[in-house]
Amino acid sequence: MYKLDINDYHTPFFLKSSLFRIILVAFVFNVLAFLSFRITVSPDNLSPIFPDVGFALAAVLIIGRKALLGVWAGSFVANMFSFWDVCKMLDKTLLETILASLSVATGVVIGVAISSYLINLINKGDYPLKSGFSVITFLGISVLYCGICSLLCVAAISFWELSTPNHFISNWTTLWKGDLIGTILIAPFLLSWFYRHHIKIIATSLFEAISLGLATVLVCVLIAYDHPNDQYLFILILLWATFRFRIRGVSILASMFALLSSIYGYLGYGSFVVVDSNDSLININPFFGSATVIALILSGYYSDYLHQKQQVSK
Repeated sequence: MYKLDINDYHTPFFLKSSLFRIILVAFVFNVLAFLSFRITVSPDNLSPIFPDVGFALAAVLIIGRKALLGVWAGSFVANMFSFWDVCKMLDKTLLETILASLSVATGVVIGVAISSYLINLINKGDYPLKSGFSVITFLGISVLYCGICSLLCVAAISFWELSTPNHFISNWTTLWKGDLIGTILIAPFLLSWFYRHHIKIIATSLFEAISLGLATVLVCVLIAYDHPNDQYLFILILLWATFRFRIRGVSILASMFALLSSIYGYLGYGSFVVVDSNDSLININPFFGSATVIALILSGYYSDYLHQKQQVSK
């Protein structure tokens, strides 16, 4: 498997140990999975957003293949907790619960391994968000990645009879969307903020960052209180982030917007309310995912332009 030089990503001192890295990956995966399980939609209580899947892909790209062990362990433990009550209700044995959790965890690892290999292969081990083309490639493989993970996971859940058989397609599409939105939000965020070689942001950017954050909160509040058309203001915010903060800014604002949207939906406010499986957080706001993807691609092309300009000036 291709990989960047270890010095291309920030590595805190407490991540020097391979064992600790694996444990940390498993722990963070568990935390993100637990949060996603707090917001579920019917008919089979699937979450509309799975940030843990995006974290898994980013962890393997940053840390390497050893992170797969942490992903597998984290997914296994998370699904054990998730399946426990369902298995008791369906009179499943402890062995069946363990095997179902093992099956889902293995499916996630297969998806991560294939996708991280393809990303590194196509980029020849270079930073996967370096240019607009690499961002497009990354997003395209992310679609495949989420399709593989969701298909294997739903297949495992169906095989162990933990969901209604005739809900296979709806569960797969719901899980695919949830995995994809989680990957689009979390993976670029982690990759861009851990990568060392971004062009430094100007000194006045702290005030701009605070302004962008407050503007994002304001737009979320307006949408939550039955002003759905105000969501288009987020396009201006993303464009501002694109040309001032590039991928780092776009990823953090998109993650903030999604987090606030999820919180408002969970609390039952306005346009973010989850009604049924056809009215999940993702389906309520498809504009958000499209706007984020376009902003990431623009950021990639703009970053590439700035790097080329910087090299010419030298």
